[in-house]
Amino acid sequence: MKEADLKSLYQSVLIEHSKAPLHYGKLASHTHVAEGFNSICGDSITLYLKVGEGLIQAAQFESASCSICTASASMMLERIHKLSLRELIPVFTAFDQILEPSGTIDSENLGKDLLAFEGLREFPARINCAHLPWKTLSKALNLDVPFSEPVKGS
Repeated sequence: MKEADLKSLYQSVLIEHSKAPLHYGKLASHTHVAEGFNSICGDSITLYLKVGEGLIQAAQFESASCSICTASASMMLERIHKLSLRELIPVFTAFDQILEPSGTIDSENLGKDLLAFEGLREFPARINCAHLPWKTLSKALNLDVPFSEPVKGS
């Protein structure tokens, strides 16, 4: 497949998740909750998680956010559903790396849809939007996940 075709396909995946996000809405029986805010663009997100027996059993989100943040939350929650807390760390790392200009692409840990975010490397100011749901998830679970430095300004 040509690079232009791949970019178009990935862009359509992002648009699909931003217009019809999966896992949207408040989770009534949550065990963990966290709020995140991006002061650069004003995105805000609330994650609701149900964790039991060391697994993410259910996850939902509510947000007032841009399409990149909404798509990131939708795809993230789809990817982490039923993962153990230990299995989350490689997924966090893989997502952070795909946003780095010289980062590696770990498609095994990312899964197919999250590969769409590779295109954000060309738009560094939007990386903060994509990171917000992930940072909020880390906060909700009290995980010590190192993320790349945020972009200053927009």
